[in-house]
Amino acid sequence: MESIMQKMDAPEWFTTYADMRSDTYVMLAALLGLPPSEDLLGVLQNLEWPQATPEPLSNALEALRQAGQNTSLGAMKDEFNRLFIGLGTGEMVPYASWYKEKKIQSLPLASLRSSLLELGILRQAGSHESEDHAGALCEIMALISRQSNPIPLPVQANFFQRHIASWIIAFFEDLRLVKDASFYSVVGLFGSRFMELEHKYMNLGEHTPFPIKTRRIQNGNKSIRRQTGVY
Repeated sequence: MESIMQKMDAPEWFTTYADMRSDTYVMLAALLGLPPSEDLLGVLQNLEWPQATPEPLSNALEALRQAGQNTSLGAMKDEFNRLFIGLGTGEMVPYASWYKEKKIQSLPLASLRSSLLELGILRQAGSHESEDHAGALCEIMALISRQSNPIPLPVQANFFQRHIASWIIAFFEDLRLVKDASFYSVVGLFGSRFMELEHKYMNLGEHTPFPIKTRRIQNGNKSIRRQTGVY
């Protein structure tokens, strides 16, 4: 009876959001990890999502689709290069260590590496990006939130709370407000709305044995697959 009541107490958006969160992380990893490509532009221009998606995230997805339709690939790449290229020289410093301690590759990165070893997640040989980069962390969350991976939601929630929750919305809000970045300002809005919902989902879902099915944000009939390539 207790289990049935917990399922009934889950909000209406819970299942829809659970179905789409892994692919949302993949899309954020792609947007933050590498300069946009023709493939990513096609994904953005043809985004589809479930009708029951919570309104703040649905509105942000619509804004992202419109930004993809109204922004040239060259302009996206120019913004990306200006914002993110160069350790400490881009306008954004998208690292957990920076947001937590105003340092690069400090204690938060060491703690993160320890957690990744516990999860059995290894970075690819030849990857030059730090593991606490926002795009890399989105890629990690995409990996551990896949339905095919037997990572319990409490483990996901613990990882999220330890390494992401305390700083990621501040990062996306900084990105949303950065000067002269029309496309990546929308990415910042999208990231903020998603992470706000992720906070709620983690708090609710960790204690709610709610059935989860697999559904994907789609580009027509194609699942979004592109990630940063760190993992």
